[in-house]
Amino acid sequence: MHRKKIVIIALSIFWAQILTFSGTLLSREARASGVSGLGADVTGSSASSMLSSSAPTSRYNPLGGPPYPVNPDSYFTDDYGNILMYVNLIGKVAHPGQFIVREDADFGTMLTLCGGVQDDANLRKVLLIRARPDEDGKQVYIVNLKLFMKRGDRSNFVILKPNDTIIIPQKGFSLYQVAKWASAIYPFYNLYDILAPSN
Repeated sequence: MHRKKIVIIALSIFWAQILTFSGTLLSREARASGVSGLGADVTGSSASSMLSSSAPTSRYNPLGGPPYPVNPDSYFTDDYGNILMYVNLIGKVAHPGQFIVREDADFGTMLTLCGGVQDDANLRKVLLIRARPDEDGKQVYIVNLKLFMKRGDRSNFVILKPNDTIIIPQKGFSLYQVAKWASAIYPFYNLYDILAPSN
């Protein structure tokens, strides 16, 4: 009796994997032919009806991140070959947080994704903190976004790299605020050092 249960469970798992694999093939064929969605009749209506009844489908979200663990200090790609990275944005913005952006994203992109800046944001002293120092040893940059907001001038933009942190301070920037932001970032940096593989 116990063996029958094990066999039934093993067959169920095997069947589920076959359906998942055929669903992956169907979605790849649909993308290759330019047809969107799993319901398209690519390999026959019986296969698509089996897929739709067996497993829930979800829409692809390129900014949702990959379904596997990613080192935040590195680039990664989505299903379409776009090169992506994580960038952190905190301070006086509408929606601070960690964002997944394309490799060519700049400060203008980040301001758009976070919903813009608050009224008391100091755009003349925006901080960009690298997760790792650049080749020249520099790790902190001060960027003046006021010129960009007034004239669209991107001349003093710094190229963003994976896991950069952008801090948009409040007007009347103080040492207390720097300490507060640093204390918010420090636990994540320590967690990364603990979990990162050593060379």
